[in-house]
Amino acid sequence: MTGGVVHIGVLIHLWLTMVNVEGWMYHFLDNETKTWNETRMWCQKHYTDIVMVYDGNVTCFLQETLTKKSSSPYYWIGMQKINGNWTWVANGQTVNYENWATNEPNNNMSNENCVELYISTDMEKSGKWNDDSCKNKKYPVCHQAQCKNSTCTVREDCIEQVNNFTCVCKPGFSGPQCEKVVSCDQLSMPPHGRMECSGPYGNCSLNSTCKFSCASGYKLNGTAELKCSSSGAWSTPPPSCSAECFPIVLFGGGLMNCTEGHDGIRSACRVQCPPGHLLLGFAEFTCRADGTWVSSFPLMCASYVHFLAALLASFVMSLLCCCLFCCSNCRRRKKPVRLRTQEMVNPTYEAEQTPLEGPLCSV
Repeated sequence: MTGGVVHIGVLIHLWLTMVNVEGWMYHFLDNETKTWNETRMWCQKHYTDIVMVYDGNVTCFLQETLTKKSSSPYYWIGMQKINGNWTWVANGQTVNYENWATNEPNNNMSNENCVELYISTDMEKSGKWNDDSCKNKKYPVCHQAQCKNSTCTVREDCIEQVNNFTCVCKPGFSGPQCEKVVSCDQLSMPPHGRMECSGPYGNCSLNSTCKFSCASGYKLNGTAELKCSSSGAWSTPPPSCSAECFPIVLFGGGLMNCTEGHDGIRSACRVQCPPGHLLLGFAEFTCRADGTWVSSFPLMCASYVHFLAALLASFVMSLLCCCLFCCSNCRRRKKPVRLRTQEMVNPTYEAEQTPLEGPLCSV
């Protein structure tokens, strides 16, 4: 009976081996092979993810722990070629520690995008990597994270390694208990503007935000919302409020290039007409701080044909008006001449009309 219990215990050990350390906990199948995708699905279902061999300590630990094989298949690890880069799939980071076997990776079958770990009786080969097709079957190795939500405080990150884990202050916090919070410079309300600040640790501390707006008739120059970063600096410089210039009217299909938008604050605009057109107006404009444009009035890009036609029409109209004026002036001059002629022909005309002085008869 005792022998049967021992036999069952040996079978269970062969089927599933679990290695528990202070940090990562490792699990691996020793009697069943899977494809790389099946291995990862199995690891994610039962544990955390397929194992990451991110430094030499992990390699040595797995060499001492996993069952050594004399030939293939060996063990899958959580590395895959993604967009041409070898990547740890568990955290998406590009591989910076490599332990390839001689002449590897060679992409021998032109589709070797996954990696197996040699845990071999051949000590020169053991612990090395080989690229292989993800469809081949090998033994799974998984890791289970030991950091839980309650392991570290909300101001700390839990960093796991092979044989331990450490709670370190998150960016923006410092001190033995991460009790100190980084602060940003105090902001002031811009003239003609409004500012509202709030944050979990104060109005000018980590992750606090300040929102800006301007009074009617003024436009915001800059970013409307600033955030205090972990470096102790605001995300962008504070904005300002300046008088808003009215839009410039431009006719005729010209182009207007402004430094801060078509009618922005203190905009410097330059007008350019298309080829074959003439600019009627000023070519450059600047918006003053009081909200008025320098050299501002309606602009037009007129084609040379239309401009010459308008110029000719203006000339004709001017000539016609001149002729009419001359004719009218001539008429006014001729009328007095006729009157004087009549007076010379009948000189007694005025006398005949003059009444006699004195009595008409004597008594």
